[in-house]
Amino acid sequence: MTDPKVKKYSEELKKLGIEHEILKHPQLVSVEAVQKYLGYGLEDAGATLVIKVDDKFIAIIRRGDTKLDNERVKKYLGVANLRMANEEEFTKLTGVPSGAASVYIPSLPTYIDKKIFEKEYINAGSGSLLYTFRYKTSDLKKIPGIKVVDFTSIESEKKSSLIDIKGKRILSGITPSGDGTLHIGNYLGAVKQFIEFAKNGDCYLMVADLHALTTIQNKAQLQKNTETLILNELALLGNLTNIVFFRQSDVPMHAELTWILNNVTPLGLLRRAHAYKDKLSKDVMEDEINLGLFNYPILMASDILLYKPDFVPVGRDQKQHIEICRDIAGRLNKTYKSDVLKLPKPYIPEDVAVVMGTDGKRKMSKSLGNIISIFDDEIVIKKQVMSTYTDPTRIHSNDLGHIEGNMVFAYLDFFGEKNKVSELKDLYKEGKVADVEVKNYLFESLMKTFKDARVRYQELKNNPQKVTKILSNGADRAREVAGKTMMEVRDAIGLTNNYSFFKY
Repeated sequence: MTDPKVKKYSEELKKLGIEHEILKHPQLVSVEAVQKYLGYGLEDAGATLVIKVDDKFIAIIRRGDTKLDNERVKKYLGVANLRMANEEEFTKLTGVPSGAASVYIPSLPTYIDKKIFEKEYINAGSGSLLYTFRYKTSDLKKIPGIKVVDFTSIESEKKSSLIDIKGKRILSGITPSGDGTLHIGNYLGAVKQFIEFAKNGDCYLMVADLHALTTIQNKAQLQKNTETLILNELALLGNLTNIVFFRQSDVPMHAELTWILNNVTPLGLLRRAHAYKDKLSKDVMEDEINLGLFNYPILMASDILLYKPDFVPVGRDQKQHIEICRDIAGRLNKTYKSDVLKLPKPYIPEDVAVVMGTDGKRKMSKSLGNIISIFDDEIVIKKQVMSTYTDPTRIHSNDLGHIEGNMVFAYLDFFGEKNKVSELKDLYKEGKVADVEVKNYLFESLMKTFKDARVRYQELKNNPQKVTKILSNGADRAREVAGKTMMEVRDAIGLTNNYSFFKY
């Protein structure tokens, strides 16, 4: 750590007995952006709000997934008026820019919402936009003069999981920008949900190889990544018949619609896209960012709009993609006084998992080496399981153990048998079961869960003709739907409708 102000603040916290871990990241302002980068959800974040109540200022620490109840604040504090501090007031009172407030601000009376303590650990401010501190929540009660209050409620978005998707069209895609192999984080975060959708809906799933060109400019690597991803996806999907599975580059309409949408999309809309802003935040010069990465939201909009889906499954951090898509579609419809493009809705299931890696610190990612594979050799998977973060305070197997933050139990909640997992949790907390025994059960559970998929993987790998046929059939079906949409778009904007040259 090089920031002297952050170092000084860290030392002050240690004097108060507030233990913390220091996490470094690119310059990020919003709590959501920080949590996304670190691999946590908003429920694992603490946000410090500076509020003006009548004629004075106070600080309130709330959980990132909660909303302040203004009436409860007024009633508790006995005030008539309250408002958020503006940026100038915020900086003057805290000494740091908006988005960087620490949990300990000596100059302000501080209140902490009780929902913070439902989590054993929380990520919160450090006084810098480049660092986040991970606190043990019970230690936050040591902040001088802090008062625990009940000021918030869980922020309620419309629960997309309540939407009836029976008979609806769903579209999703995955980019082969990595090496193409899937791990349990990919499965829990996306593939599992898509399998459930496919049982009731009309599903389109594509391997988005055109998107991979923004980061991969190596022929052999792109081909290998794509082939590996296709095998992984097909093995996990099994024999579901109502999924149109295809390769994006096999459907030329994606590129054509992208060019048409380019002409109704303003630059300002693209400049707000997360991927572009993330690149700039990592000190990448704008002149070094390729146009494909800047332009990728338009290609993504084409991917979606060609198939006129009712819903597009995304995580909360990807909701912006759908918002941009709707904006672009709306602009084309308005420009040409047409309703040719159907505006999709995001589908954000409440139970989609943000899966932490085996290190217990960041979102599961192959580049971080904190994954558990699905299709690797059993020896490799066993090694990954055995290296999984558990309870660092537990030195001996008969020490009392903690479940919160223990990644082995986090994974068992998804893959283990409910009664067995509940029994192991009780034994673990009582110091009656060793880490190695729990890890062995996790390994056995994973092998059982993915047994059929692992068999299918080997069958497909040994039978490339079968894979080719699946892709060919998927491409035919995708081109039929995409071609119909393009004929409607061409008619709406004044281009010819001769599509015979798209026969493959």
